[in-house]
Amino acid sequence: MTPTAPTPDFRLEVRKLRDCLHGVDFLYSLKLEELDKLMGAMRKRRYPAGHEVIRQGEKGDAFYLISSGKVSVWVHGKQVKTLYPEEYFGESALVTNSPRSATVKTEAETQLYILYQDDFNRILMTNPAIAATIKAHVARIRSGSK
Repeated sequence: MTPTAPTPDFRLEVRKLRDCLHGVDFLYSLKLEELDKLMGAMRKRRYPAGHEVIRQGEKGDAFYLISSGKVSVWVHGKQVKTLYPEEYFGESALVTNSPRSATVKTEAETQLYILYQDDFNRILMTNPAIAATIKAHVARIRSGSK
């Protein structure tokens, strides 16, 4: 079987995903090939409307980027915002062990890209440059100097 060239839709989706990841505060300084390694570990999943993706207070184990649809963010039972395609949530789960600070529910059928903490940690272990970049950024955030 002869391999086929990527379709324009596929290329556009890859470019969109890379741009979105580049917008995440602790990933923005990564090189394109480093972002591509993270993208390769992400999984795409579809959720129906009304699905609770994460729950406030639970242990976080994944980062989510919205491909399509929308989600609502709830803190202590009160909706505080709505997120749309190319926005993300759960990023602190990748770099801290703190519990989820909010509950997130789908408001419509939603496709999410998911990067699990275990996959993220494997990438960091095999790519010291990525680990060093992210560790330095997290240290700056914790010291208050962003």
